[in-house]
Amino acid sequence: MLKTITYYLRIISVVLFVIFVCLLLKVIPDCSVSGISFLIMSSLLVLINIFTVLSKKDIYKDLISYNLISTALAIYLGIIVVKLYTDYRAHSLMYNLNYDYFKTNFIIIDLVILGIILNTLFIYFYDRTKED
Repeated sequence: MLKTITYYLRIISVVLFVIFVCLLLKVIPDCSVSGISFLIMSSLLVLINIFTVLSKKDIYKDLISYNLISTALAIYLGIIVVKLYTDYRAHSLMYNLNYDYFKTNFIIIDLVILGIILNTLFIYFYDRTKED
């Protein structure tokens, strides 16, 4: 039961992740290299999640920790979006956004996404060799 809940929670969190990335599109180009790498890694995360759903392997449904990490990543990005849109100074014409905050968080998210991608590939090939 818990495995199924976390799996579907991961699927929902990927959709929320895409929405959050779209909400951050006004900040991402101003973050130069880290913003571009964030967009690339976010695209790879969405593709790898589509791959895991289409592969129909039960191992992706059974690993609670794998599903929770993806959910936590979406929550983390949601916190960044909430900070951007609720910070009263962000809407002021006299205030410049601190892009270092976003750059740092984009780098952190890039590293987490890289870990998720490598973990996904490792699980896929390990499970595949186990079947042979």
